Amino acid sequence: MQRAFVETIPDSARDRICFRRGDIRLGYGWCIVAILAISGYAEAQSGGCAFEQAVERQQAGQLAEAAAGYQACLAAQPGRIDARSNLGAVYARMGRFQDAIAQYREALQTAPPEFASSLHLNLALAYYKSSQLSPAAAELEPLHASQPHNLNVALLLADCRLRMGDFQKAIDVISPLESAHQDDAAVNYVLGMSLMRSGRIAEGQIRVDRILRHGDSAEGHFLLGSALFSSGDYPGAVKELNRAVVLNPDLPSLQSYLGQALLFTGDADGAVAAFRKELAGNPNDFDANFQLASILARRGQKAEAHTLLEHAVEVRPDSAEARAALTSGFHFDRAAADDAGIPTGAAAPPIGSLTFASLARPVALVFGSYTCPKLRASAADLKRIALKYHARIDFRLVYITEAHAAAESEWQSSINARESISLPPARNLVEKQQHAALCLRRLELPFALAVDGMDATAERAYNAWPSRLYLVGRDGKVAYQTRLGELDFHADDLEHAIHEMLAAK
Repeated sequence: MQRAFVETIPDSARDRICFRRGDIRLGYGWCIVAILAISGYAEAQSGGCAFEQAVERQQAGQLAEAAAGYQACLAAQPGRIDARSNLGAVYARMGRFQDAIAQYREALQTAPPEFASSLHLNLALAYYKSSQLSPAAAELEPLHASQPHNLNVALLLADCRLRMGDFQKAIDVISPLESAHQDDAAVNYVLGMSLMRSGRIAEGQIRVDRILRHGDSAEGHFLLGSALFSSGDYPGAVKELNRAVVLNPDLPSLQSYLGQALLFTGDADGAVAAFRKELAGNPNDFDANFQLASILARRGQKAEAHTLLEHAVEVRPDSAEARAALTSGFHFDRAAADDAGIPTGAAAPPIGSLTFASLARPVALVFGSYTCPKLRASAADLKRIALKYHARIDFRLVYITEAHAAAESEWQSSINARESISLPPARNLVEKQQHAALCLRRLELPFALAVDGMDATAERAYNAWPSRLYLVGRDGKVAYQTRLGELDFHADDLEHAIHEMLAAK
């Protein structure tokens, strides 16, 4: 009888998820090594093969020496499944996952049936820990089918499906086991996150509450941040996700979600930093690859953006959005139905006493406020275009409700805090006019000024909050409109629209 090392997941929930002080290390904490007895096929030591010595070195953590010992055994006796499996386990502990995968696959070619299941689990773990989620799931599916009540296998498979964006599949895998494991933090985390990301917020909240009963945890704040993100409260999401980062910055997909929330609040630089942190430890996160590619493409860093897009398609080949971006570039003009604004060809509503029934020249209406990072991010291009076309286009800043007023703490922006930009909400029209004048002065915009009333009539009519741009032709009808910000506003598109409008008779 010889011994073979098999990477496996112990039955103890505490060990399985390393749950200490509310910290669920479900992403990369599954590497526990156990010793299994293998009999019936192990060959006697001969030909310079010191198998037991290699086992002892592996147990002592002398990984390089253990690997050399197993390699010597395999050179003398290539058919030793125990030595090949143990070599794979050593490689996995050394972080050499591709080498581990090669050893496991080789061992599976001749392994007896009673050992194949453990080898398939080892292979799945090597794929999982190297963020190769699709092949990991492919290995785990038959294991789960043959062992549907094995919680460890189910959790691994469900987490793969969650991180691949297959939320319903993750729910289908783990929900049958929930009733028997309602206090299992890993079950609640995977199921809660899958429910929230599939839009079932109330059901996900139940699992959040179960986790929070154990105390403060990164996973609890991650789930709360996800719920706020799904409800559109992006600043609130940033707060909760940052709390999760303090507790466990390496939780898979956490930095990716934080980056997306930062992007929605106008903090593109903060988003870039978060996406890069995610990819440093979790290179196969789809959203981090795709969203970072979109920002870099907008900034002209096309080579890196293309590489990231290629990887995003590899990670999620069924993403039509990623494939389209890889083929023809990014397009951010597909606004949601409730964010469509006034359609092209519709009459532009009046803004106070400013009407558009018959114009001497077209008007560019730029809606925003000084505390809106998206307006500030677009200001340089807007200024350049206004100076270029000022003789033929009437550029106006329509000042609306502050995007992130200082007194409204739930809507604070991380980039505003970083740049020390703070304005209280205007209490009356005079204060709003003062904020508007400050905005023009600080951003050096050569625009005429129109200030929306305290009732926000124009802001609502144009669906303009937190910022938006409209071109209104001489006929008083909308010729072009776009959101502002890092991803939505494209100066070339605006100039093209201006050329077309000016050429129209």
